[in-house]
Amino acid sequence: MTKADWTWSDRLSLKHDLMDETHQEFVALCAALSLDEPATFLSRLDALIEHSIEHFAQEDAWMRDNSFPPAGCHQGEHDAVLQVMQEVKRRYAAGEHDLGTSLAEELPLWFEHHVATMDNMLAQFLISNEISVSKLPDEKIELV
Repeated sequence: MTKADWTWSDRLSLKHDLMDETHQEFVALCAALSLDEPATFLSRLDALIEHSIEHFAQEDAWMRDNSFPPAGCHQGEHDAVLQVMQEVKRRYAAGEHDLGTSLAEELPLWFEHHVATMDNMLAQFLISNEISVSKLPDEKIELV
């Protein structure tokens, strides 16, 4: 799989409509990082960071509000990957463009593993406990 060809597929589906919809958006924004257009890399990364903040805040709220047992570990992954994205943004803006390429290559690998493990457990917890969730209202999302 080349990262430029990385797209949504059934192997990423968790059979949870809202999570799958959010993950499809993440995949599209993440795949866009692989475009060979250095002049627009930061704007594409900004779009991914903005989406990720909302995406992760939504999942974090579901876990907190429903006493999801491994919430701390799951949220820790969210926090760590956001920190990496923001550090790459800072350093890319300072001229370290190779970090943009590395992020575009590694982030899909992280995401596929995260979906298969952390998000799969969350989706199964929500489904098996018949917990209905919804998107967070915009005013509840704190941008970092």
